Amino acid sequence: MNRFQRGLRKAAYGSIPILLFFVLWEIGAGLVPEGVISSPSLAIRSLYHSAMSDTLFKQMGVSLGRVGLGFGLSFVIAVPLGFLLGTFFRGFERLLLPFLRMCEKLNPFAIIPIFMIFFGIGTAEKVAVIFWAANWPLLFQTIAGARSVDPQLVRAARSMGASRKELFFKVILPFTLPNIFTGIEMAAQISFFMIIASEVIGASTGLGWYYVNATVRYDLPLMYGVVLFITLLAIIINLVFGRLKKHFLVWKEAVEIG
Repeated sequence: MNRFQRGLRKAAYGSIPILLFFVLWEIGAGLVPEGVISSPSLAIRSLYHSAMSDTLFKQMGVSLGRVGLGFGLSFVIAVPLGFLLGTFFRGFERLLLPFLRMCEKLNPFAIIPIFMIFFGIGTAEKVAVIFWAANWPLLFQTIAGARSVDPQLVRAARSMGASRKELFFKVILPFTLPNIFTGIEMAAQISFFMIIASEVIGASTGLGWYYVNATVRYDLPLMYGVVLFITLLAIIINLVFGRLKKHFLVWKEAVEIG
């Protein structure tokens, strides 16, 4: 059996619980009183009409745009800072670590109202929330990756006359990349859920707002449809970054074996 057939069989087996869930949902929706739950067929139909009217994808674009801004900002700040603290400024990192860990422990859901006070209800507030949530996994994974570089390799590179620039790009960066992609995967998942939460609490656009709007109008099929869409989008994001992480972890294992 070739790789494609094995993958197809695995996907077929994996889809059985999902299909069973939708069948039970469809049956259950017909048994409970009307107005309590929407059947999946009606939810998917409502979602289809929303997609055809371009409303769904517009709101998705708004949410993903906010995620991209906040995530990008956290990446360009957290990753370089993580390299600096994990390599050339380890004494400073030990001094800052308790404060950084304390900041990491602050529940991002709890501080959304604080960001709303400082930035208002708009894109700036959403970007700030995403930046805060995504910053910590990126920072600490980069620090951990930089710390894990084999000291013997660093000493060998220095003994061969490698400059700090060469040491970074040829030794430190390659060994830290898998940790960075682990941080990226974690930050991407957190960022997506945080943008939905922040839009639910206060927004006039975005997927979170679209869900709240459907709830206020008591449009049950659309409400459940948006939940399904958000879940599907989260799964896709997880798969994409999971593949990237797996690729780079395999690359690291190949280097270590070699």
